[in-house]
Amino acid sequence: MDTEREGVTMPELVLVVEPEQPIGGERLDALTQGLGDDLRTMARLQVTSVAAADPGHGSKSVQAWELGMLAVGGLFSATTMRAIAQIAIAYAERTRTRSIRIRRGDTELVITGSTRIDDPTLVAGLARLIETSVPSGSALPSSSGEQAAPPPAPRPRSGGTGA
Repeated sequence: MDTEREGVTMPELVLVVEPEQPIGGERLDALTQGLGDDLRTMARLQVTSVAAADPGHGSKSVQAWELGMLAVGGLFSATTMRAIAQIAIAYAERTRTRSIRIRRGDTELVITGSTRIDDPTLVAGLARLIETSVPSGSALPSSSGEQAAPPPAPRPRSGGTGA
């Protein structure tokens, strides 16, 4: 699912939900759909389960891998990327998910419930994801006055620095 705007195809993001403990496919699908529901609250994003978007892969291992994946398409401004990160952080914390990986091409960013939205590593990772979305020679899309939602109030968690 590539997103097309004014004749320019923009690659999608892939979000992968990674649970703390091994869980069954139905539970992983429910976790992934919950994150998808949260992301669908954002205007201008198209969120699809990867398994639903691309059914019929032959091997069981591929199908199991796809259960925890979402494809997210849209115009990814700095404001949009920050909001996606805020949703992922809040969701990982609320569901006690080990991590949510955000991928675009070869670029990947790992988010946990303990990731802080103002962490310089997260900010740099978001910038890399945005850079991979801009076709060469194009200017970075502006946020057109969009305001980012305030970051969710993090609850203290032990271990790890997050991103």
